[in-house]
Amino acid sequence: MFNLISILLPIILFIAPSNVFAIQDSIDLSSAQTVVGKRFSKVFCDAIKEGLDSEFASEYALNNTYLKFVAFPDDDQYLDDLWEFTSNNILDNCGDNINFKDLTELEIFFKEEGIIASNRELYLPKFENN
Repeated sequence: MFNLISILLPIILFIAPSNVFAIQDSIDLSSAQTVVGKRFSKVFCDAIKEGLDSEFASEYALNNTYLKFVAFPDDDQYLDDLWEFTSNNILDNCGDNINFKDLTELEIFFKEEGIIASNRELYLPKFENN
């Protein structure tokens, strides 16, 4: 399993675009659902079905989807709606393989990453010209 991940991860990283930032101030929720929600739930469920625990599967999904790179609007309702869509996909695709505690922890993780994406300028290093 580890060998498979170590082979596939570099391939995915080279094929996937390195930066996917929202051009507009407000990214359309349906676009985010398609680009982020569906992809995150698919990668997460694939990892769970391969036997990974929920914590590792969530990190794996983060690193292999656009959640890490998309700049979301700074809007709690937006993140709530995106999570609801994503969690419903997860429950449909691998709900039998996760429990309520896993889903609750995944929600916290997902929303924390969404907050980071909403406030990306707060988390990027500041460089001064010398």
